[in-house]
Amino acid sequence: MASPGFAPSGASMIRWMTLGVLLLLGGCGAGGALADRLSSDPAAVETRLASAARQAGDLGTAVQLYREAADSPSASPQTLADFGDTLVQAGEPEDAIQAYSRVDKTSAAGLDALLGLVRAHMALDQPAAALRFADQARMVAPHDPRVQVDRGVVLDSLHRHIEAQQAYGQALAAHPWNVPARNDMALSLALTGRYDKAIAIMEPLARSSEATPKIRDNLALILGLSGDPQRAAAISRLDLNAQQTAGNLAFMASVRDAMR
Repeated sequence: MASPGFAPSGASMIRWMTLGVLLLLGGCGAGGALADRLSSDPAAVETRLASAARQAGDLGTAVQLYREAADSPSASPQTLADFGDTLVQAGEPEDAIQAYSRVDKTSAAGLDALLGLVRAHMALDQPAAALRFADQARMVAPHDPRVQVDRGVVLDSLHRHIEAQQAYGQALAAHPWNVPARNDMALSLALTGRYDKAIAIMEPLARSSEATPKIRDNLALILGLSGDPQRAAAISRLDLNAQQTAGNLAFMASVRDAMR
C-alpha cells in the first residue's frame, strides 16, 4: 500500500505489480530462473513492463519505460523497434525515427524498423522519404504483405495510384482476405474513379466478421463518391446517429463535386 502523501506513477505501479509476480515466481523452479534472468537484465524488465503498459493503452508509461530500456547497453534491436512503434502511436514520429535508426537492419527486427520508418515519415507528411524506406523493405522482404501494403499507401499519397494498386494486388494475390490490402485497394480504386470495382472489393469485407466501424465508414465513403447516397446512408447508420450520417453525406457530396 502506498504511504500517505505518496501517489505512485503509472510506471511505478506497474513495476511494483511485476515485482510481486517475480517474487511469487521465485518460489517455483522455472519461475525462479525467469526471475533471476530478468533481475540480471534491467532492459528486459523495462521492456516487459513497457509492453504491458502499451497493451493496457497507457502510452505515456510505455514510452517512459521503453526509453529507459532503450538507454541500456543491453537493449535488443526488437526493443528499439517496439519503442519506435510506441512513439509513432503516441504521436512522436521524430523521436520514433531516432529509435528505428538505432536498429541493426540485418537483425530479425530490421524489417519492423524499416516499416516503422515508413510510417513515421508518413506521419510527418514526408512521403518521398517514406518511399525510400519502403523500397528498402521491399528488397528485404518482397513478398511480405505488410511491405506491399505500406508501400502502396505511400504511392497513393504521391498520386501514383496505378503503382499503388499493383502493390496491393501483389498482397491480395497471396492473401485474398488481407484486410489492410482489401481496404486500401478499394480506396485507391475509388480515387481513380473505379467505383464499381472498389465496391466489389469493399462490400464483402464490410459484411464479414472482420468488419469494423472504420471499414464500414470507408464503404459508405466509396458509395457516396460513386453517387449512391441512399446506400451510403444505410451503411453509415449502422454506426452513426442521424446527425453524424447527415454530416458524412454532405462531406461526400462536396468531395464528389470537387472531383468532377
